[in-house]
Amino acid sequence: PNQYVLVTVQTRKSNALLFFLNGQYLGEFDNHQHVQGNVNARVSLDMSSFNPGEHLLEILSISLGLDNGVSANSFEYKGIVGDVTISGVSIKHAEWQHQKGLVGEYLQVYTAQGTSKVQWNHEWVESIQKPVTWFQTKFDLSVPIQDLNASPLLMDANGLGRGHAYINGNDLGLYWLIAGECSDEPPCCCQQAQKNCMLPTQRFYHIPPDWLQAKNNLLTIFEDLGAQSPGSVSIVRRIITL
Repeated sequence: PNQYVLVTVQTRKSNALLFFLNGQYLGEFDNHQHVQGNVNARVSLDMSSFNPGEHLLEILSISLGLDNGVSANSFEYKGIVGDVTISGVSIKHAEWQHQKGLVGEYLQVYTAQGTSKVQWNHEWVESIQKPVTWFQTKFDLSVPIQDLNASPLLMDANGLGRGHAYINGNDLGLYWLIAGECSDEPPCCCQQAQKNCMLPTQRFYHIPPDWLQAKNNLLTIFEDLGAQSPGSVSIVRRIITL
């Protein structure tokens, strides 16, 4: 028998889906088009390590934002918006359960109060390249806060994949070290004339000075794809000269 099964999910553009079977991560789909509309996610899942029988399929939906130019009151669907099939067989009428958000979000583990509600694993290297993982650390400032208005701090997300970062309970937003692509297609002239091909489209993320304090700043990272080198993340300062 074929070890792989094709799972299709009708979802929305600018949306990501992570697939788990019995708690084991099996694969990921993402669409980052800046337009509205449905799209069929197609993911081939390796079932070689599972025996025949009843299994628990979990799909984590991650919004990658709204398309550009929408009004403040715009409404946009996200997640699963239609049929789900396994090898062409619809399972939309199976018994489904829905949960909004993650346990870590509910407990607000990214805040000073919420961080004590869970037991953190200090052997963080065991979580390298594991999807859906929280990381947390603290740092002090080496310069007065007032000096950061002229030369602000940035989070260098080098070593991460995709997720959310929090500073002292404030959501820094989505980070994604997706590689920039270069093309020979117009309006670009040729690949040789383009810069930073296959490098992250954004690696540094601005930290508002108002969110910082002199000591014990809490940096929390939720990594959904699996970080290759979370220890490479750093706080850097942008030096502006006139």
